[in-house]
Amino acid sequence: MLRPRRRTLAFGFRRADTGWVSPVVGYLLLFAMPTAVGFALIGMWRAARWLAEARYKARYKARPPEPVERLQADLRRLRSELEDTETRSGLTAKHHRVQALRGAYADALSSACRRLDISPPRGGDRAPQAEIYRVEAALRQRGLDVRQDVRETAVH
Repeated sequence: MLRPRRRTLAFGFRRADTGWVSPVVGYLLLFAMPTAVGFALIGMWRAARWLAEARYKARYKARPPEPVERLQADLRRLRSELEDTETRSGLTAKHHRVQALRGAYADALSSACRRLDISPPRGGDRAPQAEIYRVEAALRQRGLDVRQDVRETAVH
């Protein structure tokens, strides 16, 4: 019995000759490509972030230190505002304002301490009053008096 011959469509192109590459290798490459692209994108993202940090550090590293007179003026102003806020009554959100001013004063004290090589107040924003007095006395010994009233200097 003779089988009828199948007819095939005659396309204008031939199958590509892949040579020694087997279909298994082709599929492995096909599945590995998205992972490789993902790792490349993550690497580029990290490299861009690293470059941005390096630029930021280079730009702000050479900033000159703040003058001692400015530190003194900031400390006196913050001290005066803190005392004024602590003694006022009927102030809306007084507790939060006092906490914010104490934090700003502690930061300014720490900056002055770094500038004059004094150990900063222990406790940061929540430093006990005795520690603040110790730092103020050490600053006063170095020639930076923070207890002078700002209103008295403004009058003279």
